[in-house]
Amino acid sequence: MKYLDGNKDNWIKGQSYQKRILLSNATKNLNIIEDVVVHPHGKVPVHAHDYANEIFYIVSGKAIMIVGDKEFEVKHRDTIFIDKKEPHGFRNESGEELRMYVLKIDYKKGDSYLPEK
Repeated sequence: MKYLDGNKDNWIKGQSYQKRILLSNATKNLNIIEDVVVHPHGKVPVHAHDYANEIFYIVSGKAIMIVGDKEFEVKHRDTIFIDKKEPHGFRNESGEELRMYVLKIDYKKGDSYLPEK
């Protein structure tokens, strides 16, 4: 069994977003569930992963999601699957937080990179 104390302040803070790991396993192919909050008018820069596929579930709010050269709105209850090596990011143009759960499958530490333009 694994237990997470939801009241602990264990957030990892980015420039305009924050995240915390809700659950991870310590096997060869690491799987992680993250709770991510993108602040109003904030963003998660476009990035990609060599190994990890990701599933995003939008818990609340809305934002523009960038995937490759496409942009579209995501909102409460949307689910998005991103293949490894697929550039993606978020831009929150609203005055409300965007909150999402992110499942990273086959993640390896240091796997994020900014794609060349």
